[in-house]
Amino acid sequence: MRILKISALLLAGSVGTLALASAHAESDEKRGLEARIERMCSHLSKSNDKFTEMQAKRAERIGEALNLTDAQKAGFKDLQAARAKARADQKAAICDSKPDVSTFPKKLAFREAQMQRRLDAFKATTPKLVAFYNSLDDGQKKKFEDMMRHRMKKGDRKDEGSKGGASDEKDDN
Repeated sequence: MRILKISALLLAGSVGTLALASAHAESDEKRGLEARIERMCSHLSKSNDKFTEMQAKRAERIGEALNLTDAQKAGFKDLQAARAKARADQKAAICDSKPDVSTFPKKLAFREAQMQRRLDAFKATTPKLVAFYNSLDDGQKKKFEDMMRHRMKKGDRKDEGSKGGASDEKDDN
């Protein structure tokens, strides 16, 4: 009898949990872009820490693979700092103003503003990237180009299954 009561209690708890998860998923699905923006902004400090850690590991791998000189390391560090600042500025622009995406035209305006911020970030970091690249010798340039080509191919494969939306914002700028 006691096992039956415990089983019934566990079953009721499981059903309740599933119902809550389903309701939350439906709420996110209905709100779509708003929910993704809200999640991104509520987890801003955690995602920035994780991104910063990931970028530091990536920079370390690139630096080791290219066997950078001290001057090249300084240029690479400068590039990484510019990219981190541009990314932080992009997120801050979204999270500080909490964009209104309640209608289709407002969603389009938000997407356009996002693209403009990404272009601005790209323009801001390109001179640093070019300066770093120009500091490399021919062998390092070839290795760097191979690494970036491999990274782009890897990114293309990930994008094939992408649904779009905020999750496709994967730039490093």
